[in-house]
Amino acid sequence: MKTIVLGAGIIGISTAWHLLERGHEVTVVDRQPGPALETSFANAGQISVSYCEPWANRDAPLKALKWMFDKEAPLLFRPQLDWDQWRWGLKFLAQCNDTAFERNVQQIVALGAYSHAALKDLVRATGIEYHRLERGIAHFYTDQKSFDAAGHAVEVMRRHGVQRRLVSRDELLQIEPAFRAYGDHITGAPTPAPTKAATPACSRRSWPAAAPSAARSSSTATTSCASTRRAALSKA
Repeated sequence: MKTIVLGAGIIGISTAWHLLERGHEVTVVDRQPGPALETSFANAGQISVSYCEPWANRDAPLKALKWMFDKEAPLLFRPQLDWDQWRWGLKFLAQCNDTAFERNVQQIVALGAYSHAALKDLVRATGIEYHRLERGIAHFYTDQKSFDAAGHAVEVMRRHGVQRRLVSRDELLQIEPAFRAYGDHITGAPTPAPTKAATPACSRRSWPAAAPSAARSSSTATTSCASTRRAALSKA
């Protein structure tokens, strides 16, 4: 089957690779002159398999009310006369309880574990190399209330197989000495190595690697098409 994938970012290239593996003839179309030059170029570059805490939790409604008046709030919500927005808000509120929180953690953990395994399979199959680090992530808190709330989330996540633990301020400073400048204000909870840093190089390198690494070798071609660029993989 001939298939067109719109967008040569990390998602588009990954999709194209898996389609190719299943025997499809794939054409990737992007308006930029190369892959990973838009969203994938400027993303945070972080694959947080162990960071699986849903935004919807028992503390979220009160936080959302406070954030409505904060221009730098991490969750932007500006009420409008829009039924779709209010319907979404009601659905969000329905998830802001401990039962829903644990259920959602379980689902996110399962999705993250699958995603992590799929990434490892892709790297192994293609042999691509990118600037990845596997050192884990340290979450730090500047007040006791936030730290206590994190402790509750840690307990839930550990029940579902996430290797996450609470540490003291001194332990955190040993794990990450760069925090010493702020040592009087923080404590933290680290997550382990399954968290990775991924850069746009991942998608840029995975595309050229697709053809030669597949058992049924494919040719790669790049052509201009009006205001777009496209790369086509076809069976040899």
